[in-house]
Amino acid sequence: MSASWIHSFWFRALLSAAVLAYLLSTLNGREVWSSVTAVDPWFLLAAIAVDASTRATMIGRWVVLIRAQGDAISTWSASRIFFVSSFIGTALPTGGADIARAYALSQHTDNGRAAVASVAVDRILGVTALMLLAIVGLTVTADDAANPLRVVITIIIALTVTAAVAAFFGHSLTMRLLPIPMQQTTLGQWAIDTAENIALYRTRYRVLAIVFIQSLVVQGLRIFEVFLLGAGLGLTVDLTYYLAFMPIGLLAFMLPVSIAGIGVPQGVVVWLLQPLGISGAESFALSTLIVVLGVFCTLPGLFLYLRNRSRFG
Repeated sequence: MSASWIHSFWFRALLSAAVLAYLLSTLNGREVWSSVTAVDPWFLLAAIAVDASTRATMIGRWVVLIRAQGDAISTWSASRIFFVSSFIGTALPTGGADIARAYALSQHTDNGRAAVASVAVDRILGVTALMLLAIVGLTVTADDAANPLRVVITIIIALTVTAAVAAFFGHSLTMRLLPIPMQQTTLGQWAIDTAENIALYRTRYRVLAIVFIQSLVVQGLRIFEVFLLGAGLGLTVDLTYYLAFMPIGLLAFMLPVSIAGIGVPQGVVVWLLQPLGISGAESFALSTLIVVLGVFCTLPGLFLYLRNRSRFG
């Protein structure tokens, strides 16, 4: 009962609202609004262009994973599924876009377990690449203000990478940890088959290498996008600092603890920028622009969704 509540839409909505309310209570609303509306439009346009490039690369790496399973899919079909599911995901708890994407792909390929595996591996490699960039950033940044965060960030990196690597051995872990009676249920068998499909990627070294390189490009672009938004707000933060610590902020946007990235992830961004003396209003403005830009760049999905409904409705 408690587990279903924790994973429910309403729990995440309430958590997002509570964190957002707390943040706003500590800030000057007028100052936040002034910061958001004062963003340099040229930096904003540059960030939108970078976001478009990021999404194109994300689609490309997903197509590689799908085709590696032997499923035929055109780049256009994958793009349509990606954009529509991304738009639908903005109204769902974080992670909802992945679920929608896996479901839509399963309808296209008639292979639900393989569809879930492609989305899961896509996410696993993306998170691992993000943490690798964080390690590089921690190595190159020399900002003394970052020192209080180094230990915490290093622990988060270690735990995240360990969990990501373990996911490729999920089949063995599932067989060992899942009680035999549960394994014999429909849900248990589905979990085992899905974990097996994920494990199949372990021996596809060329595919993993290609997708991992693409993931490094994706995550590098995402960090650069945040840097551009920060520069547009006039924040004097070096790119190396973003490289070191913004991966944790972006990871927070991926976790299933918010609705459309509102609330908890914004609080994480504010926390990450505190050591540099960035005001709460400015850091909250940056987190708000990240959320707004993320939603804005899913609008092609709305167009494709409405177009598809008008064609078949």
